[in-house]
Parts: sequence; C-alpha cells; structure tokens
Amino acid sequence: MTSAAASTLAAPPVHKELAPLRLLGTSVTQVEAVKSAAEADLGIALDFVTLDGAAAQRRGALQPRSFDVYDQWFHDLDLVWPTGSLQPIEIARLHRWEDINELPKTGRLGPDARRAAGGDPSQLLYVQLDGGLGNTPTRHVSMVPTVHNADGFAVLGDDTATSWGALLDPERAGRVILQSDPAIGALDILMALQAKGQMRPANMADLSLEEVDVLVDHLAQYRASGQFHSIWTDESEAVSAMQQGEPMIGSLWWSGAIRLRAMGVPVRMVSPQEGCRGWFGGLALSVHLSGRECDAAYEYLNWWLDGGPGAILTRNGAYLANHSAVRTQLSPDEWNFWYGGQPARAPISDAQGNEVYAAGEAREGGSYHDRMGRVVVWDTVMTEHNYLMRRWAHALAS
Repeated sequence: MTSAAASTLAAPPVHKELAPLRLLGTSVTQVEAVKSAAEADLGIALDFVTLDGAAAQRRGALQPRSFDVYDQWFHDLDLVWPTGSLQPIEIARLHRWEDINELPKTGRLGPDARRAAGGDPSQLLYVQLDGGLGNTPTRHVSMVPTVHNADGFAVLGDDTATSWGALLDPERAGRVILQSDPAIGALDILMALQAKGQMRPANMADLSLEEVDVLVDHLAQYRASGQFHSIWTDESEAVSAMQQGEPMIGSLWWSGAIRLRAMGVPVRMVSPQEGCRGWFGGLALSVHLSGRECDAAYEYLNWWLDGGPGAILTRNGAYLANHSAVRTQLSPDEWNFWYGGQPARAPISDAQGNEVYAAGEAREGGSYHDRMGRVVVWDTVMTEHNYLMRRWAHALAS
C-alpha cells in the first residue's frame, strides 16, 4: 500500500459484493501499475475499458451505462457533457480538493500568467446553476483534474529540429507521423502551417469555416505529396512507427516516448520554439451511478488525489494536478528531474523500473512551470468541430 493511501485508510475496504468498477479511458492513464495499485489499496476490482481517444469519446457520450468512471480529457466535455451521460461531482466528497493546483481551477499557473487559447480546463470545470459548465466556482465539478502535459513533437535520429514547421519540411517527406484526432492533430498541423507562414488564422483554437477549408486543403496536399509516414489513431501505432530504426519526426505523447526510451529507442521530445499544445485530463462519473457503486467510484476519485497514482503517471512522463501529494511519493531526485527540470543525479526509471534517462540528462523543456508556461493552445473542440471532423476525415480517407 502506498504511504499516502495508508494515511487515510487503515485497511482497504472490501467490496466483494460489488461488480468491478468500469473505467473508460485511453492508454495514457490506463496502465497496469495503476490498476494493480488501486485494487490493492482500495479492495475494489477494476475493469479498464481502454480505447483510442475518439472511440472513448463516442462511448462516453452515447453509452453511459457501459462505464462507471470516465477517464478522459477536459476538451471532450464540450461533446460529452451536453448528452447528459455524466453527473456532477460533489466537491465536498473530494478529500484533497484543495491540493489541486491553480492551473485547472483558473486556467493560469499564477495570477500574472497568461491564459492559453482553446480548451482551457477551467472553462469546463465547474457545473453552473443552469447545468452547463463554466469557470465560476460552485459546489460541483464536471471532472476531477488529474494528468496533463505540454506537448510538442518527437524526433528520432540526429534531427535537430526545434520548430513545428519541421513537420512540413520537404527533406523530411515520408518520415512524419501525425495524430488523427482533429481536436489534437489539427492543432499540430496548424502550428506547423503557422510556423511555415502558410496560415494566419484569427484564432488558432477556433477556426472559421473558411479557415477549416484552408487547413484541410493543406493537409490533403501534404498527404498526397507523401509528407506523412503514417497518421495514427492509437498511441501504439506511433510507438511502432518510431521503432523502425529510421529517422522519424512528428506527433507523439510523452507516455509513448517513455515506452520507447524504456526499449532503448533514443527518441527526443521537442518543446518547439513557437510554443506547445497543452492537454488536461480528469475523472468523471457516469450519470447512472448511485448508492454503493457511486460510493466506490468516489473512493477511486479520492485515491487519485492521494499521490500514489500520480507518482506512477509522473514516471510515465505526465504531470499531476495535486503536486504536494505526488511529491511525497517520489524520491527527491525524481521530483527534481520530472517537476524541477534538473539534470538527473542518478538514472531515472519508468513505472516498471526500466531506465529511461541516464544520470546527467535533463527532461526536455525544463521545469513544470517552464513547460506548462509554454502552452499556447489547449486541445480543443472548435465551434465548427462537426465540419472540421467531416472534412478532416475525408482528407485522411482520400
């Protein structure tokens, strides 16, 4: 049992009479180490329903009785919350709510920090009196903020790229991978187009219909010219592409980069000079939950705020919203490396104990505040999302 969990639970509750708690999410957070630790600490059987982001989003919106806890991204709420498939979470039942940092609550790292465009988690955090979501604090939230990160792109080989524009350079044709979800991949390609001077949208997080056309036309042209090695849906596809031993560049999440480094693949994550694309994840409750099943789900939410799962996900490259609890579960060297941005004083391992950084290496991009402060746009659902989805899918299929 983790020490943080032990501080609040003398012994794990036993829920033998309950069916397994079904968690719908992606491979970013649904890792075996989290499942094993939660079952041991809480005495709750878990059933991970692990899908790619788009598939999890569809099920979250349309099949609320097929899951109990929704483990996904805040920007998804723009599509999932209006369907009525999720229920408000009572802040009073979250034991360490005050430990969650200011970024998901206010959209800023501090009062003087700028606010990034796009799916700012604070704009979707609190359940308003009319049942919608907003940033005015109330007694209920839509999701418990958990994992987040500032994403750039990955390079494999001796590539010294520092700009998003490198994804579109002719000399890298056939060696670029791109994420297929338009709420994510469209921002990556948009950042690259802006860096190349090929697009200047009025609001990069909310394109007009005409700007969507321009973006997708560029995508189709680059795809037809052979710029992309592959366009991936599930992170395992990106990991496979990066394992081929040839120079590669493009969309990759930190969890995938850590998997590759654990295999000995020398992938490097770039914090681009133009800024990063940010994302924020969380845990939500299905609308059907009630009684003891709902109580068990709240136990799981509170377990996430105790620091143990945060330490596991930190070692997979993510950040957690409750720093004080996570810090107690990491060694000083791990904390200084992952959150402080300092060179490792000893080898740094992933959640399975595999070395992923050697002594003397530092995490790309610097400290937590350095990296998250470089976010210029959050993963987002644009006003014209449906049109973007249709045009984006057509360009990828043609």
